[in-house]
Amino acid sequence: MKVGRIRGSSKASTWKRLGFTPVADEVSKKQRALCLHCHKYQANTSIDRLIIHRKSCHKLKEDLTEEFKHRGEPDIEPKVERLDGEEVRNTGPNLEGYLSHIDTLATPHTDANRLQKELIKAETDYLVAKSAYFTKLNEIAELKRTVTMLEAKKTQLEIVKLKAECE
Repeated sequence: MKVGRIRGSSKASTWKRLGFTPVADEVSKKQRALCLHCHKYQANTSIDRLIIHRKSCHKLKEDLTEEFKHRGEPDIEPKVERLDGEEVRNTGPNLEGYLSHIDTLATPHTDANRLQKELIKAETDYLVAKSAYFTKLNEIAELKRTVTMLEAKKTQLEIVKLKAECE
C-alpha cells in the first residue's frame, strides 16, 4: 500500500509528523531528511522510506522506553463507600437504563457481523462465477486446439493426395 502525503500539508510538516526535519544538501542541491532521534540523514526522502526508518530506528525505541519509564503509573486509590438501603434501591432503574443503553450500542456489532457474512458470500459467489468463466474459456481453447489440429491433418492429407496425383 502506497502511503502519501495528506492533501494540503507541506512536505516539511509531514516529515515533522514522522520525526524528521528537512536539511538542505549543499552538494546535490536537494533536501535530505534528518532523523530527530538518531540524527542520521536520509537521502531517499520518500514517505515510505521515512516510515521504514522510523519503525527500525533503535534510538527512537530507546527514547520511547525512557519516556514510559519516567512517566510511571499513577497511584490510584479506590474509594470505599458504604451504600445505605435507600441508595441501593435508587440505583436499580439507573442500572437497567444503563444496561439497555449498552444493548443498543451492541447491536451494530451484530449488524457488522451480518454485513461481513454478506461480503464473504458475495466474494464467494464472485469467485465461483469467475471460476466457471475460466473453465468455459479453457474448454473453448481446447476446442480451438482440436479444430486447428484437424485442419492441419486435413491439409496433410490433401498434400499426400496431390503428391499421389502428380506421380
